[in-house]
Amino acid sequence: MRRARFYILVLGLTLLPQVVAASDLVRWLAAHGQLELGLSVPGVLLLLNLPMMAEILRRKRKARLPPFLAALLQAPWTAWWLGSLFYALLRAGWTVAHLGPSPMPVWLALIPYLLALYGTSFGARALRREKVTVPVAGLPPGWRGARIVQLSDLHSGRHITRQRLQAIARRAARLKPDIVVVTGDIVHNSPAFARQAAEAIASIPARHGIFACLGNHDFWAGADAVAHELERAGIRVLRNDGVLLEQGGDGLWLCGVDDVWSGLFDLPAALRGRPQRAATVLLAHQPNTWRLAQELGVQLQLSGHTHGGQLALLWLHRSLSLARFITPFVAGLYRAGRSYLYVNRGAGSVMPMVRIGARPEVTELTLMPPDEVADDLAFAAP
Repeated sequence: MRRARFYILVLGLTLLPQVVAASDLVRWLAAHGQLELGLSVPGVLLLLNLPMMAEILRRKRKARLPPFLAALLQAPWTAWWLGSLFYALLRAGWTVAHLGPSPMPVWLALIPYLLALYGTSFGARALRREKVTVPVAGLPPGWRGARIVQLSDLHSGRHITRQRLQAIARRAARLKPDIVVVTGDIVHNSPAFARQAAEAIASIPARHGIFACLGNHDFWAGADAVAHELERAGIRVLRNDGVLLEQGGDGLWLCGVDDVWSGLFDLPAALRGRPQRAATVLLAHQPNTWRLAQELGVQLQLSGHTHGGQLALLWLHRSLSLARFITPFVAGLYRAGRSYLYVNRGAGSVMPMVRIGARPEVTELTLMPPDEVADDLAFAAP
């Protein structure tokens, strides 16, 4: 219930800008002789918060809204409350700039809602392929040019459906991976949706198999149940564990850790059994574990968790993201000495399902020896 209370608090805080926007809409419609619309439309928009509150409070599938109703209400609700938040900020800036209350042009008042509508439609659903070449110190010749396809933060649930997951899997399959990895948050808030995620992920052909680590949402939902469904589908779940993969007579140590918030995170255990000087790829949901990974000789860590901030200006500079409040590692490739970190923006989304400037992604990572890759490939770690 702690998470439910947190979400309710966030929802409550967003009610104020909604009331501001609704009040302005009432006044504008009344001034244009549409009093009836002015009394009804804002009220309907504000009432959209009630079913969304029910979605947050009731975690079990059978206790929630009918799926068709949830799907019908979710997008307009998200566009309304996020647009209202943007509108309130714009209105405050407009008032300060004009040294007091002043009428705002209609076209300007509509921009926040158009931006929010973009974020809930195209921005949240248009999957982007990212292609990255990673220098791996000590990479044996047999693994030169190997392709790892990374998925992360699928958040399988009522709003990330079986059809959506299958579309993501088809996109990943077209990349013809040697290895498929999933770096946590496979489900959103219930293990009931683990099977549909597992089936979609398992449909991706991969030469050396499919591997996953668990994220904070998986633990909140029930880590053992989620891991069981993944293993049943043939996906190897690495829980503070590792495996030596062989290709061309050479080995690569692939390992994964439990999410750091679970209290079960144990990177030394994941590295136990690693051959001396073996090139290592670590799956860790949260990127903040990378500093410890560097100390323990991990050449490449693959993470997710941030969603790129969901609301960001990554195209301008990747530090311009809400994810900066929780980590310096927002999205993309980072370097510290001979160690690299790649942070995947995730292929799914949490409620609210909105992304602006941080599109969902499927990532193709090609492993190469450092002397064959340009030095300026990655940003240095902050």
